[in-house]
Amino acid sequence: MNDLDPAAALAQAERLKTMMNRHSRWVVRYQLMYGAASFVMILALGLLDAPLGVVVSMVIWLPATTALSVYAARQPVAYRGMAKTHGVMIGTWAVLYGIVLYPGIRFFPGNLAWWLPGAVLVAVPGFVTAYVTYRRVWA
Repeated sequence: MNDLDPAAALAQAERLKTMMNRHSRWVVRYQLMYGAASFVMILALGLLDAPLGVVVSMVIWLPATTALSVYAARQPVAYRGMAKTHGVMIGTWAVLYGIVLYPGIRFFPGNLAWWLPGAVLVAVPGFVTAYVTYRRVWA
């Protein structure tokens, strides 16, 4: 066991935290791409006639989420609390997705005035968590 004086131990802890944050910056890219993929997927789903809208949105969504999952799995570290942040992002996204999707398909198919703001709304969790994560790991 290495006997460090308290000041040296604190300095080492700070260096380790800085290193962990630097190696966790990938999360910001992940969250930005999740938000962007959500935006495009919702627009395709809502603005294209069925079944084309479903096909195009899934051609966008499935490869995007697969690539993001593989990207995340290959990363060596994530900051403390990342799982909670990710859970909040996904949970909020799911609620907003349902809020936009159900009435949109039922009452506003192909209506840009519904689907454009809806796509922005569904993309917000990815972009907001990217901002929060950015402030955390670049601070």
